[in-house]
Amino acid sequence: MAPRSKRPRTATPEEEEEEEEQVEERQQGASHLVSFLTGFADHHVDDDLPPLLDHNGDAIDDFSASDEDEEPEEEPDEADVEPDDDGVHTPSRKTGLVGVATPSRSTRGTPKKRKAPGSATPRKTPKRPVNGEETADEGIIRKSTADAYFTLMKASRTSGNSYSLLADPLSARAYEKYIAESSAVRGRISPPEAHRGRFRTWSKELEAGFNLLFYGFGSKRPTLNLFAQEELAKKGHVVVINGTFPGLGVRDIVSEIEDRLGVPQAISVPPSCSTPLERAAHRIYAHFLPPSAISDPSEWPTANAPLYLVIHNIDAPALRSPKSLAILSLLASCPRIHLIASYDHVHTPLIFSSSLSNTPPHHYTPGSWSGTPLSSRGFYWVNHSLTTYAPYDLELSYLRMSAQTLTPSTSGPAGGVSEEGTLQILKSVPHLSARLLKLLFTLQLARLPADSKWHVAYPASASAPPFAVDGNLLKKLAKDKWIAGEGERFEAFLGEYRDHGLVVEAAQARGGEDGEEEGREGRWLWVPLGKAAVERVLESMVGVE
Repeated sequence: MAPRSKRPRTATPEEEEEEEEQVEERQQGASHLVSFLTGFADHHVDDDLPPLLDHNGDAIDDFSASDEDEEPEEEPDEADVEPDDDGVHTPSRKTGLVGVATPSRSTRGTPKKRKAPGSATPRKTPKRPVNGEETADEGIIRKSTADAYFTLMKASRTSGNSYSLLADPLSARAYEKYIAESSAVRGRISPPEAHRGRFRTWSKELEAGFNLLFYGFGSKRPTLNLFAQEELAKKGHVVVINGTFPGLGVRDIVSEIEDRLGVPQAISVPPSCSTPLERAAHRIYAHFLPPSAISDPSEWPTANAPLYLVIHNIDAPALRSPKSLAILSLLASCPRIHLIASYDHVHTPLIFSSSLSNTPPHHYTPGSWSGTPLSSRGFYWVNHSLTTYAPYDLELSYLRMSAQTLTPSTSGPAGGVSEEGTLQILKSVPHLSARLLKLLFTLQLARLPADSKWHVAYPASASAPPFAVDGNLLKKLAKDKWIAGEGERFEAFLGEYRDHGLVVEAAQARGGEDGEEEGREGRWLWVPLGKAAVERVLESMVGVE
């Protein structure tokens, strides 16, 4: 019997209604899809599934129960609740995105995870004003890092008043009166004789090869002079140098030693000595070598006693220049030349490098002198405090003499300048400007008369001195030497020097010894420095070519 084919089964009205509901579920929007994916575990509850367990293994009976510290549940939005939802779970044969039946809404709450004590996320607390002060509202414009930098680095206003202006100017007569009244008290505090007990210690340190450097408040001149008279004069030659004397330079010191002690001029010097000052310093060094260091003393005469250089105020401007320190360090490196120096400026030790301060004097074995000193240089200082409270009488008298020499006859910045000021100006001017000043120095020395009265500083005046240089001649030479080809550049260089008082000019010139006419009109330029100061400045400008 042939099988009978099955007739298609017609759907009942209930089944058609159920299919229509499933079609509507497929056509729902994204909000229902998200709710379906995230709320499946909450809504789809089956009696056959095992009960949910908490972290202690106990069954969770009430999903809506929560701890006291849990946040309240959010009320369901009315828009999310379907009006036809009666809260009864309707099984469905259709599968969702995760392959399970689509659940309907459930009124049961979502299980909450128990929170351990202290596990809650800390909330940020607003910054409270310090010390009860309220913070100002910065507005919409706030300062950046650059604004803060420029605010911090802006120039602050300072008062032009100073305590020195409140005191009346002290004249020389008033100073001498006050010093005379206090000299008796100062003499009782620390007289020079009170330091005699230290003379023997200082002498032993000199014999050991050290040099002495004294500091402290008050003039140290009386005490050091007493030490030189009572101790050093018995052992060798003593030369006392007043560093604050105006116009004193290391050239004067070397020349005085050669003249007073009779240093032979026939002593050979190293070929590297290019200037007369260096040759003279090397002759003095060789003359005071130990006799045992020279193989043939008959051909190389040496001094019969050591040399002691007592330098008052080694921090004087003329002695602290690099060239002066180089000459003095060469002399101090000789085994039989000893330095005893003092200073008053608090920053004086900074001019001595560590190598200059700690390098010991040279040592020569018998017959080892070859004619050239060792390359090392140094003072080998031992510092001593020497506070005497003595007045600076002689030092201030030298200072007044120097001020009178530089006092201009006319007011203004062009009245005059010191040698130290000239060196400072040369450090800040361009190379061509320095060449122009060197040219003026050279012409001024060439025109200097033989009479010594013109060898001192000549301040600004209505009439120029005989050694003044014609401005037109200086301009022509500057153009020929490629220093200042244009007139504007030439005037700019001269204007800078005039502002500093380094170059002065006059419209008339005095007559010279060579029969020059008195009262010559023109433009006459000169530097208000003495002959010795101009020569020392020229020595420092060797590299300016």
